[in-house]
Amino acid sequence: MHKAQVRGSPSPSQFGGDAESGGDAAEADGVRSSSTSTSTAAPVGPASVTNSVTTAVVAQISTASAACEAVGTTYRTDCLAKELKALVKNLPAQGEYAAAREALATASDELAKLSRQNRDYSQPRLQITVPSDSETKRRPVAAVKQETVAETNAKALAILEDTTTVLLRSAEGNNDVALHYQRIAQALNSSKVLLRSL
Repeated sequence: MHKAQVRGSPSPSQFGGDAESGGDAAEADGVRSSSTSTSTAAPVGPASVTNSVTTAVVAQISTASAACEAVGTTYRTDCLAKELKALVKNLPAQGEYAAAREALATASDELAKLSRQNRDYSQPRLQITVPSDSETKRRPVAAVKQETVAETNAKALAILEDTTTVLLRSAEGNNDVALHYQRIAQALNSSKVLLRSL
């Protein structure tokens, strides 16, 4: 299996930490929880949105973009699927981040399905290594067939666009939540350039 390494890591995460009080221990647990299965319970996070959690989410999306930029265009759909899946595992399933978690989980599932449908089994999987805090994450990503890469990435781009729209609409009517969801949507929106670089 080939390897690609991405340097740089998001700010310390408080995904599973207390809203405004010291959540350092919970922060570390929140990061490490990314190695668990999606079938396990999501971290218990703050009931309300907080700057620390939103900043951590945005930072992890930025790290995901860097990870996927390090691989060729044929690998980027699967890479984004894996990175969003890792992000979802750190988001609380209840409270004001629940809708964001659901939107990102749906995007991850759709990207993974798209990748599987167009998988190029003649190409090796790349092992993406992303140092993050005290944990080094390694995720194998698969390539899609060269002849389908343009169409696959275009569909992946549409999935991200739909997800940003869902994020923005999910917080309508609540200005406090809307500001945080806008930041997450903007970070996700910046990832779309990876799928346009063909």
